[in-house]
Amino acid sequence: MMIDYYDDREFVQHILRRFQEEFTLRETRAFLEAGVKVVFGSWYYSSLSAGWSPQIFRELFVPLIKEHVDLVHSYGALYEYYDDGKVMPIIEDLKNCGIDGFTTLCPPPMGDVDIADIKRRIGDSVCLHGGVDLLRVMKEGTPRLIEQTVKELISAAGPCGLILGTSDSIRNGTPVENVKAFFAAGRKYGKA
Repeated sequence: MMIDYYDDREFVQHILRRFQEEFTLRETRAFLEAGVKVVFGSWYYSSLSAGWSPQIFRELFVPLIKEHVDLVHSYGALYEYYDDGKVMPIIEDLKNCGIDGFTTLCPPPMGDVDIADIKRRIGDSVCLHGGVDLLRVMKEGTPRLIEQTVKELISAAGPCGLILGTSDSIRNGTPVENVKAFFAAGRKYGKA
């Protein structure tokens, strides 16, 4: 699709529009009509980590995301936006789309999230969710590293507006002691 963007931009826009109308909006509307109160919008194919530039992201995907968010809000539901990669150049664009929550807050090196900066830039109106590296901290780290990471993340995010989580999931093979350390640190440093 990236190559097609340069060769035939209208074709790419046409394909994205068809997918939006025939799949994304239709499926979301069905969920909302069934009473769903939170929609998880996964736009991983549009991620900067997939190779899109911020400028192309704004041109191609921001209007579609905004349309999706507006549909969700029209039913009185909330919108959680998912991206597990690089997002700092587009964070205000996402806020302006009206998202209610943002996950996964992937830190470097896989992502680029600086939790204090993202909290300062959008944390007044968007609930943040995630932030702990699922591989280097959770799976390969020690309980001590996990506790320190959780403590620093909660401290940097401020007193509210963060749902502690990993930068996507807890992967197979993550030591049980690391999972226990993660939850213990959340209870120790977090506030309900």
